[in-house]
Amino acid sequence: MMLTFLVRLVLMVLTLLVVVPAATGGAVAVRRGGFCRGFFSLLVIGLCNCCLWLGFGLFTLGGAVVLNYLLFGLIGLCINALAFKLAARLMPDVLYVASFGSAFWASVILTLVSFFINHLVIR
Repeated sequence: MMLTFLVRLVLMVLTLLVVVPAATGGAVAVRRGGFCRGFFSLLVIGLCNCCLWLGFGLFTLGGAVVLNYLLFGLIGLCINALAFKLAARLMPDVLYVASFGSAFWASVILTLVSFFINHLVIR
């Protein structure tokens, strides 16, 4: 159980360090990308994501979940992109995000890789 969690975590950090910058053309990248900086960036993005979902859910009185299902997860991807932008503003020396569009594509890539890791690679 703990080993699968660590493998997932390492694969997600490597995705943030290698795959996301390659796919976005460097528009989203961890500056001077070491593993510790990637882990810290992933942690801050996750915390921002949780806070944004909580705020959006409270603001819409739970309608965010229904809207997310009706729009096939588009709201979730936008909130993930906002989490990328917020994390980049909180840590400008660690995480670089050029625009909301690049943050959106980074969230799409991270979501697809996360799905692939959780459902196809590790069982």
